[in-house]
Amino acid sequence: MCIAADFEDCADCHQESYDQWSSSAHGIADCGICHTPADVDFEGHIAEPSASVPSADLSSEVCADCHAAIFAEWNEFGGADFDMEVMASHSEPTEIAEPYVLHSDVSCVVCKSTDGAILNLEEPETYMLNEEAAHDIEVTEWSIACVACHDPHEGSLRVEDSTLLCSNCHNTEGVVADGTVDVVRHAQWEMVSTSIYEDGTHPELGCVDCHMSMVPSDGGMTTGHNFDFDVVALSDPDSSNGCYMCHQDELASLIEEKQEPISQRISDLNTLKEGANVALESFNGTDAYETQLANYNNGLFYLTEVGNDGSLGIHNMVRAESDLDMAEEFFNLVIEGDSDSDEPADKIPAIGAPVVVVIFAALAILVKRD
Repeated sequence: MCIAADFEDCADCHQESYDQWSSSAHGIADCGICHTPADVDFEGHIAEPSASVPSADLSSEVCADCHAAIFAEWNEFGGADFDMEVMASHSEPTEIAEPYVLHSDVSCVVCKSTDGAILNLEEPETYMLNEEAAHDIEVTEWSIACVACHDPHEGSLRVEDSTLLCSNCHNTEGVVADGTVDVVRHAQWEMVSTSIYEDGTHPELGCVDCHMSMVPSDGGMTTGHNFDFDVVALSDPDSSNGCYMCHQDELASLIEEKQEPISQRISDLNTLKEGANVALESFNGTDAYETQLANYNNGLFYLTEVGNDGSLGIHNMVRAESDLDMAEEFFNLVIEGDSDSDEPADKIPAIGAPVVVVIFAALAILVKRD
């Protein structure tokens, strides 16, 4: 690599970035690791900045040159046993996993690409992503890479509160059951933020405590950068999360005990959903259809909020049970709806038996008078 320029010169124009870099652990690495000059070296950029602009490589592969073990944990998609049908990973390329969104002007791509995620995280608060800035970008990596969470100049997290950092993507954007929303995705923030992890028996327990447990491994350290919920790692006496101190060897059985009834209810409600779907079709063409469709969509809302949260109640058992109760109630409203009271608008209602009795009685009176 031809450096040519003294990187102290970078501070003349990039003081803030230079200060972050030079005072951090990344200060031992030179700018040329991530930045590639347009010409032979950086002298051309220093002499005429706009005419010779260096490119920046933000890929995780660059980070892997120094952080090989962490890269290997993150890169689940690169493993031979990765199954896209049942697994999810931050390393899973968006253009492979979700090709249907690539040609959309407003899509998940702006969040699920390295460049888009960086721009979106200009606002740290949940629901405050800067989506406008992330459109019409030239994406260099279609995955949630290291720099989506870590500032490359200093290596620290882009948002100091790691749970708030995760919640920027793992949230429902504040959607509520309104009769039209039928799928709720990424409900983790809504679940956790109203749970015992915020104000109950597990205060100050954040995402990384369960999804990034660090455990000594073969003279090194497993850091949990695959973000999987690993109950074996959580139960390790040497794990960084400290679960073993209270739960000892019972954590795995405790989690299974809590998840099993939620899993069974989701299965039962999916069956109930099919019944509601059939019942909904019976209302098609009637005045009651829109009302029952709203009920059906609300049922889907609460069911998918729990299902797509993915924790089977561990994030928030109270809310999960309440959501599933609501889903059951709405599906039953569709199934138990009085379809006889909502005849199609183009049909003439049949004359009921009481009406017939009244008519005959009136005729009898008239005949008697005559």
